[in-house]
Amino acid sequence: MASILDEFKYPFERPEAQQLHRILSELHPPERARVMADMAGIDTTMIYFGEASFLVWAEILRSAAPHGLTRPLVELVLNRLSPNSPFHKFLQDLLANKPTETDAEPVAADGSPVFLKDTDDVSDNEALLYHDDLMIQIGKVPALITTLQRLVALAPAVCKLSVDFDDEVKSGTGFRIGTDLLLTNCHVLQLDDDTRPAGVTAEFGYEDDGRGGFLTAIPILCDVASIVTNKEDDWGIIRVKEPLHDTWPVVKLSESVAPKLKMTTYIIQHPAGDRKRVGFVRNQVSDFNDQVVHYLTDTKDGSSGAPVFNREGRLVAVHHRGGRPQQIAGRSPLKKNEGIRASRIIAGLTAHGLPPA
Repeated sequence: MASILDEFKYPFERPEAQQLHRILSELHPPERARVMADMAGIDTTMIYFGEASFLVWAEILRSAAPHGLTRPLVELVLNRLSPNSPFHKFLQDLLANKPTETDAEPVAADGSPVFLKDTDDVSDNEALLYHDDLMIQIGKVPALITTLQRLVALAPAVCKLSVDFDDEVKSGTGFRIGTDLLLTNCHVLQLDDDTRPAGVTAEFGYEDDGRGGFLTAIPILCDVASIVTNKEDDWGIIRVKEPLHDTWPVVKLSESVAPKLKMTTYIIQHPAGDRKRVGFVRNQVSDFNDQVVHYLTDTKDGSSGAPVFNREGRLVAVHHRGGRPQQIAGRSPLKKNEGIRASRIIAGLTAHGLPPA
């Protein structure tokens, strides 16, 4: 199959094309998108740059493809991207015509994210929860340090999932909830048509060493026959085939907590299939119901299945879907995110005879 970078018509239906579209939308808001498009030689005279980033980039990609300018555009973006960016490897592999890991986050026919409650539109009230200034009061620093220490202790429980569907590999995040049991999203472990993967590998310790180097990840094979999923609430579990290290903690579902408005949430994740990171800014809960929680904590493709913690390190939700970056009420671009409430997942697991750890 031809690379999406060389197609005469941009193939929005292909997973890697959707992921490239989302990455470009997140990296470059409309004013920077115009500069990048102009530098790549794309005719921008008929593109309206007053729309949301997601719509602007859709028009840029449509305009670039017939003129063979998609590849030069991506080369331009990559050359201006930090090697430490979680998007670097995806763009590099795409340009080298190598197989790319894509995320399986659910999307509608037009490429917009599928939320279980409302849409990914950020309201004025949500945008106004945050100031453009990300500094905090000095008196709150000790509490933040305590929270980050708790997250560091929990981090070894979180792993990157590489899910092999024969013709493509999808990435997500999972975490340990029992002796040999991992929790993630349903959409990470199966396709929309319920196809199960040929193989699943969990990589523990896929992270940096804090000194500019990398730790050696430990790959653990998983048992695809053990997969149990719930499509409605988008959770999935899988058992490992090999013993997990005793030093890797278990996230105790039985100690999970209910969300509250303006509760701070922290997400340990593998964004874009990259090494482990923590989302800890713009992180208040903005809305919830009995199924899902909305928050603006930073996530990216590949964060699907990541644990959403409160400041005490207790599970609030499992990240399910990230929205599109939007500029509302004069604030810096924000993304609404959606997670499945821990209580909902616990009820589902219990119904399958799997009581929470």
